[in-house]
Amino acid sequence: MPQLRDYFTEVIQQLWMRVADLGVFGYKHCLDPGILPLRSQHTCSRQVIISNLNLDASPLRDLMVVAHPYRYSSIPNYPSIEVWTLVEGQTSGASSFYRRVQYHTIRKSLRKPSRPLVGSFAVMPQLTSHFGHWVGDYLGGMIWYAKQLQSLPDPPRLLAISPSHEWDQFLIDICPENSLYLLSPQQFLEVNWVLQSAIVLPRLSPWQNLCLLRDCLSASLSSSEGPLPSVDGPRRIFLCSQRQERILNLEAVQDLFQDHGYSVLNPTSHSPKQLLRWIRLASSLWCEHGSMVMNVLLARDHPYRLLELSPLNSCRYPSELHMLGGGVYNSFHLGLIKPFYCQPAVDSVRLDRQLHPYQRQLVVDLDALSQELAREGRRVQ
Repeated sequence: MPQLRDYFTEVIQQLWMRVADLGVFGYKHCLDPGILPLRSQHTCSRQVIISNLNLDASPLRDLMVVAHPYRYSSIPNYPSIEVWTLVEGQTSGASSFYRRVQYHTIRKSLRKPSRPLVGSFAVMPQLTSHFGHWVGDYLGGMIWYAKQLQSLPDPPRLLAISPSHEWDQFLIDICPENSLYLLSPQQFLEVNWVLQSAIVLPRLSPWQNLCLLRDCLSASLSSSEGPLPSVDGPRRIFLCSQRQERILNLEAVQDLFQDHGYSVLNPTSHSPKQLLRWIRLASSLWCEHGSMVMNVLLARDHPYRLLELSPLNSCRYPSELHMLGGGVYNSFHLGLIKPFYCQPAVDSVRLDRQLHPYQRQLVVDLDALSQELAREGRRVQ
């Protein structure tokens, strides 16, 4: 009976979405490409690469920017949210798998009061302040667009967001002066913002966003005179969120790294400029899995070690969903990552199939880790 009930529930929900796609309820949530035509594009491994980014698009009027909570943030006063651009009653997403839940969440958020945002703006179809997706899907595009928009006769300001006050300052430092209009996640959540004049920019694929991000940061990471100053810092680093839900035996793991001369760094305790320089210059770098890797992807161009779920467990997760939950980001760095495989804290086939591999709590084999760290120490000597 439960299986039959689940079947009928799924059928009803699919019918609901088909009716919603007709605009019967006054709001639609579709899949890209959609809002603006893409004049020249091709697909590489299902990653759309745009060669004409439509900066000459005509401004649209009375767009609405809608936001809702999304996942978790440990940063005080900077909740993790998703932001959507509503054009003529329609938003657009990038994944059919999440479209249904996004539709209902956005529709509920439309009930909030609205407030006009006066000025000329450029907006992206979707944004988030969740660090992993912010870096992987949007940061490169934000930096690149902020610079390219300056070529227009009357440059609009790019509506932007970040995961923390420190990352706000990073964007301000690296982008042209007055090119951004930064709102905090809380400001996005409080009201729906109505833009009286705005250019809607094309959505970039994660792959193109990451390429632009690396290109935009490379000069400043390589130059001691750029926005990432050259400073003394730890040369052997374990990058860790210090959250036990990530690593079950966290305290013992941290102690082991420290015993072998490593500095255990939580990125939220350091400025992005300082942290990225340390990551780039570290002689040996280990990293916790999940969104933590995005700090490394920003800065590093030589190999590092990654605590990762055993492939015997991760292979059970649906392959078509793996790339939606961070797999595409790690693939961008595949030639630099040297995995250190770990067992899950709970050995469960059900969890293997339900939870993304980067969401699993790991148990680190301390003996194996100690041997690896000792081997690295001998190589340095």
